[in-house]
Amino acid sequence: MLMKKGKSSDRVAGMCRKSAFTLAEVLITLGIIGVVAAMTLPSLKQKLDERANITMLKKFYSEFINATNLLIVDYGFPSGWGLKDNDSASSDFVLNLYKERMNMVKICGEEDTSCFAFPIKKYNGTTKITESEYSSWALKSFVLNNGVTCFFDVNDGNFSVFFDVNGSKPPGTLGVDVFAWAVNGNGKIVRYTDPSINSGNDEADYNYAFEIMENSWTKKY
Repeated sequence: MLMKKGKSSDRVAGMCRKSAFTLAEVLITLGIIGVVAAMTLPSLKQKLDERANITMLKKFYSEFINATNLLIVDYGFPSGWGLKDNDSASSDFVLNLYKERMNMVKICGEEDTSCFAFPIKKYNGTTKITESEYSSWALKSFVLNNGVTCFFDVNDGNFSVFFDVNGSKPPGTLGVDVFAWAVNGNGKIVRYTDPSINSGNDEADYNYAFEIMENSWTKKY
């Protein structure tokens, strides 16, 4: 039995028309994809940035603790370095010691803020350390070959360390890319608020590095 060509071709054409998307349907679908992407991409970028910053924090911790241990072998414990609070010579002494053990590509003198991005913000977004405040402290900062920026704040027999793991890039926020810890008289890396360093100090914003370390290098705050 012969198939009638006219009806067969009409049937096939009808099936094709029914399975195709209209221009309006395509535009609506693309619009939905765009909205979903706009909602998820910032969150994804934040997670990737967070992971990258924690990776750099971990690397810097390893590099810094190795340098500290080597300096102790050569020069003894920091308690015997003759460090004095608010003393320019003491600040220079600590910086020069670590220069021997860490690859510093740039060192900024007193009041030169080009090695560290200011202002430093608290985790809630408010300003913590301004450029003028840092300049008034007469400290020296430096940049490492991996891009980490850092400065030491020397006290009597010990010192604190402030560092930005992604250098001059934003956001410059404590607990995100800026962290701190202290080195006590025995050469042990401790919390900034450790009683052996800053008795009675409750600067919790300076303790985020230890919270990450104590949570298996994971941010949980």
